[in-house]
Amino acid sequence: MSEARKIFPMDTFVAYLKGDGNASVAEMLGYLTQKDLDGDSTPFAAALAKAWIYEQHPELTKMSKGQMVELGQSVSVAPMPVKAKAEVDEVFAKLADYKGQINAKSAKVDELTKALAAKDAEIAALSAKVKEFEGQKKGEAEALFVTTEARIVEFTGKLEALLKEVEEVKKTGVVVAGVAGVAAAAGAAAPAAAEAAGAPAETAAGTDFGFAGGSQDPFADSNW
Repeated sequence: MSEARKIFPMDTFVAYLKGDGNASVAEMLGYLTQKDLDGDSTPFAAALAKAWIYEQHPELTKMSKGQMVELGQSVSVAPMPVKAKAEVDEVFAKLADYKGQINAKSAKVDELTKALAAKDAEIAALSAKVKEFEGQKKGEAEALFVTTEARIVEFTGKLEALLKEVEEVKKTGVVVAGVAGVAAAAGAAAPAAAEAAGAPAETAAGTDFGFAGGSQDPFADSNW
């Protein structure tokens, strides 16, 4: 059980009522509310306790700091009564619930932040792979383009040479000089061969089987 009353310096009491804060004020608030206070709960305790004090001593609301100091060197403070304490307990219960929700949400936020960081790292890794793949494919495409361009140049040169030969043929009528000469010689030899084949062959006298035209020709006799 707490003490029935506790003595605090008047400076502490006046500082509390005028909104100043220090270790002595925090101690007095903890005693009035019978709560272990922290940075979050102290403002609520200060407001509730001040309302209760002004309710008990409304004249304090009109007194200046100097007037309060003249009341004495110290003040005897009792814990808040049960009814006022119940209000404090209700407020602190809601405050604790809110803090629990905030802590839970903070934990969830931390979890999501870590998950997001992991996803960011994964995305960064995938982006690096995509860039690497794009660079590789770009290099392959450039190499293919260079090769294709070289072959196009090669085929273009061959086509130009072929077109040039075609133009020469159109102008001269001769495809290749050597082949044309052979063809001309063959054409001249053909009629000569045909003429030779149609003429009778000349033979020496007495060498033929029938002795034709000789004095001993048995077929020359009129009796034959």
